[in-house]
Amino acid sequence: MTPGQYILVVDDDDDFRETLCEVLLEAGYPVQQAENGEVALQRVQEELPGIVLLDLKMPVLDGWGVMERMRKDARSAGVPILILSAYGFEWESELLGAQGYIPKSVGVDEILERVRKSAGEPPLRH
Repeated sequence: MTPGQYILVVDDDDDFRETLCEVLLEAGYPVQQAENGEVALQRVQEELPGIVLLDLKMPVLDGWGVMERMRKDARSAGVPILILSAYGFEWESELLGAQGYIPKSVGVDEILERVRKSAGEPPLRH
């Protein structure tokens, strides 16, 4: 993730999404959030994120649809996506282009650690 880029957190669970965003902000990451897939794609079109943390089961447009549309768009095709879900995956091929899977059950501290591994350290604050 380059300086100035943000993490896009996409989840329809308001409490989970807001808690995760707070943890990421406290760690120094710029964050935007979306409550469903359509809002997420609008955010991606407005400003390309450095990484997307994506829930799968959401109203309006689910995470599978978001991933499919992002991968078909040349501009967003290379944006790393980490799936955040209560569902497990037996095979990597099930991720359909995602960089990885983080079970929601691990908690926000473990999610933060996985984000650090994928996105690098947060940009320095001034």
